[in-house]
Amino acid sequence: MICNIHIQELRIPAHHGVLEQERLVGADFLVTIDADVAVGDSALTEDNLEGTVSYVDVIDVVKKQMSIPSNLLEHVAHRIATGLLDSFLQIVSVTVRVDKENPPCGVVASAIGVQMTLHR
Repeated sequence: MICNIHIQELRIPAHHGVLEQERLVGADFLVTIDADVAVGDSALTEDNLEGTVSYVDVIDVVKKQMSIPSNLLEHVAHRIATGLLDSFLQIVSVTVRVDKENPPCGVVASAIGVQMTLHR
């Protein structure tokens, strides 16, 4: 059975951006994960975590990748997505969204970001 594990808008401070000031000062980013997971019977019928993917472990991968400064959010999102696919064989596809709050781009926007989907 395929189950979607959804983690919405993890607020993570990080140092991503093309401008040197963005990487120096940092900002808050919102990360959303939608992972399609092949869930085993042991999770469904026996209430056993080994039959699925722990969202705590998913969050650990996200935090690790967010801690590495990058110029582009596309690079960050790709690292998160590939990190999740590499770490959890049960994930068959994953959508990663990374939004930067209050981006320094001369317009009023609550957030600007990227979203990508990778399949196994």
